[in-house]
Amino acid sequence: MRMVSTRAFLTFLMFLLVVAIIVLFFQSGPSRVTIFQASPKRNFRASTTTNRHLNDTPISFLTPNASSHVNATLSFVTLIDVIKSLESPVIVTTVNHGFIDLLQNLLFSIQRISLKNDIVVICEDRSSYLELSHGVRGLNITYHIVLTHLGESVENATTYGSKNYKSLVKKRVFYLKCFVDSGVDVLYTDVDIVLLEDPFPYFERGADLVVQTERRPRLSDTCTGFMFMKASKKMRVFLDAWSKKLPRDPSGNQRTFNNVIGKYGKTMKTQLLPMTKFQSGKIFRDTTTPWRERKPRPVEVHANFLVGHGKKTDMLKEADLWFIPESSINVSTI
Repeated sequence: MRMVSTRAFLTFLMFLLVVAIIVLFFQSGPSRVTIFQASPKRNFRASTTTNRHLNDTPISFLTPNASSHVNATLSFVTLIDVIKSLESPVIVTTVNHGFIDLLQNLLFSIQRISLKNDIVVICEDRSSYLELSHGVRGLNITYHIVLTHLGESVENATTYGSKNYKSLVKKRVFYLKCFVDSGVDVLYTDVDIVLLEDPFPYFERGADLVVQTERRPRLSDTCTGFMFMKASKKMRVFLDAWSKKLPRDPSGNQRTFNNVIGKYGKTMKTQLLPMTKFQSGKIFRDTTTPWRERKPRPVEVHANFLVGHGKKTDMLKEADLWFIPESSINVSTI
């Protein structure tokens, strides 16, 4: 009986030792990904394969196949709480799981030009939120992620003009209002965009709104996929008007924006970005000259005017605008 008790005691000690080693192992490593849970409820439960509860306690986990640890803090905070910790101007984008690779390509393009701005990624579904929390091999920039507080979207890639697409993009104005109302200047970019040069020096000082155009340099042809908004009183008035009109307008996000900008665009300082530098997919594909040989070189390229995830990725890869290294391996489990 004494031998059995001794053996059980030793087994228990070995168990405690193993737990201590695991805890110490996972507490090391530099932080690269800051993760926030934007949810109005405190009892949110993540649907992961391990059925893990998310809480306010910082956790650290090893990214498989990566060169270092990623320290992540999963916190039940609102988007406003995240904004308060950021330095203006902030780069913001949204993503669902179907477009994760395009988001990663955008982030690698930002890393390539050494932009130091805070980056916020608003995840429209839990799958993208959980995958991004692992980090990406070879991506050494910090990005902050939050889970949408406006209702999750479908996980698959949405098609332009579809009901799911319209539902997804209609939330954009409300995200932007959070930043502007909090006094934070924001550069919004779609995930099917690459940055080839720092865009901020091209924004006119004092401009309330800086926006890309699609085919013509007109206020009626602006694109909501790439725009800079200054946290000014005039911009708050503009966003209020856009947010109120959008839910009642069946024409969709972009047309509503252009209708509102037609009314308010001249009451604030609005800059239309030069199409030679900030190119829509249509303008970019009008010439076959490699982008590195173009004069002037583009600063930003948007893979729009292409319907479907596959066509967008094909265009970027064929144009030598795919910056995800072959060694980068996505991780989809915790």
